[in-house]
Amino acid sequence: MLVELTGRPELAAIGPQTPLLHPPVRLDSLAGTLLLRQIRARYGVDVADEDINLDALATLGTLAAFVAARVTPAAGPGVQSGS
Repeated sequence: MLVELTGRPELAAIGPQTPLLHPPVRLDSLAGTLLLRQIRARYGVDVADEDINLDALATLGTLAAFVAARVTPAAGPGVQSGS
């Protein structure tokens, strides 16, 4: 998703501890907003609504864990837990 949104193929190789708002990714406000919209569209998780301080955007791993905790594995993308 990051590669698609930013047009930066090198981001395909980043690890879970990589900060999203600082180097090397350094998402700006537009890219961050687009990422959150894409997550909501694909997984049905509204990160901005559930995490007001956006702590989930600290690293790639924190974002992945936040989304994974809210998606029911058996239901697949687009369905939230408890739906």
